[in-house]
Amino acid sequence: MKKRYFLAASVLLLTACTAPDADIAPSNAPAPQTPETAVSTPTPAPTEEPTLPLCWIGECNSQGFYQREPIYDATTYAYGGGGIMAHYFDFANATEEIVGEPLDLKTANLHLYADEESLYWFWSGRITDTPILLRSDLDGSNRQPLYDFPQGTSLGVWNGGLAGDGTALYFAYCHISDDPAVLDDYELVRLDPETKTLETITEWDPFSGELVGVWDGRLLITRTTLADDCSLEPVCEHYRVANTEELKPGVTTSLCALNPLTGTEEVLYSCPGWRLDRELAEDALWFEDEEGRILCRPLGETEDTVVTRLPRAMQIMGIYTEDILLYGQEDGQEWLYVYNRGDGTLTRSPQRRWIGEEDRPIWVVCEAGPGQYLVWDDASTGMQQLARADGTQYLIDGYARYAIASRESLLDKSVPMTPVTRPGTPWN
Repeated sequence: MKKRYFLAASVLLLTACTAPDADIAPSNAPAPQTPETAVSTPTPAPTEEPTLPLCWIGECNSQGFYQREPIYDATTYAYGGGGIMAHYFDFANATEEIVGEPLDLKTANLHLYADEESLYWFWSGRITDTPILLRSDLDGSNRQPLYDFPQGTSLGVWNGGLAGDGTALYFAYCHISDDPAVLDDYELVRLDPETKTLETITEWDPFSGELVGVWDGRLLITRTTLADDCSLEPVCEHYRVANTEELKPGVTTSLCALNPLTGTEEVLYSCPGWRLDRELAEDALWFEDEEGRILCRPLGETEDTVVTRLPRAMQIMGIYTEDILLYGQEDGQEWLYVYNRGDGTLTRSPQRRWIGEEDRPIWVVCEAGPGQYLVWDDASTGMQQLARADGTQYLIDGYARYAIASRESLLDKSVPMTPVTRPGTPWN
């Protein structure tokens, strides 16, 4: 569950003309207006810039969470040998299942994103491969390709999602360089699935950027730039900037709001370095400063608000509707902490699990509703079965079993969590 220029108001001063003092012969012309009789013409209100009803499309919608799942092939003894599928977690019913047919892909880098109506399947390979973008119903049925991408391109959705406006889709798009000494070209594009048209909205130059969200009818993107007075030039080796450390003092990364209708772009925040130093969530930028304070800056504003002061150094792991989840060290161990945004309390969670052959704090996957979370309830299991709605069984490397946890169950072991079951499997 998760990757922002201000308008100044002007005041018009209206002055009125006065009649001259000298005598004037009678005339049929209208008498000049005096200060007492002058009528002010209203100044037209500024025309608001048109916007689109943009929405963010991520790994979760209001109903559930999707993740890719490599299927075990008993003949090759390999995960992914049986294809890559969509693994769906239903929040309300606390169930998990496979949706859709498996895809035979060269690599497992399938990305799944869902809005309230459709599930989107993104896959990109190497320069000799052709990217795939499919749309299906949320249950994986009626899966159809949306566009025929050319070879040598890739779909840059690895940062957690894309945007939509009810008709078109917006995402990062890459032309892969055929010269290792030249960086790939990145664009932000608009795809209309009905007309099969792909349009460039903006380009990222000289460095790649990301689409990270939507806000106020605009797309939130990052831009990384090099200062004009920087004496160094980027050195590219094997498709990457090789001298990032040398360039770093002259590098700035900005969060920008881009209107895809008009092309206007507003810088919301900038910081030195190659990446944003704040987390974007809930239409705001968040971070923990050196004094141990969690600070929040709503998008479009210039001042930070202190949310709370932490008792020790912690790392923000997730900012959600009702809570902020953090990890921190105490008593020689790492723990999960829950900050209640409603009452301002910070509480250590006693919940721990055996994860990666270590005793670790319980892992929160995503929000499953206000104050509700999908968590790893057990990560010590091995190969498991997972079924599709039609009863078809698949073997997965299901090292984790899941549960839906409330805030109360995260903070009190006596409050039970709801185990996520697997309908259609012998051991659900």
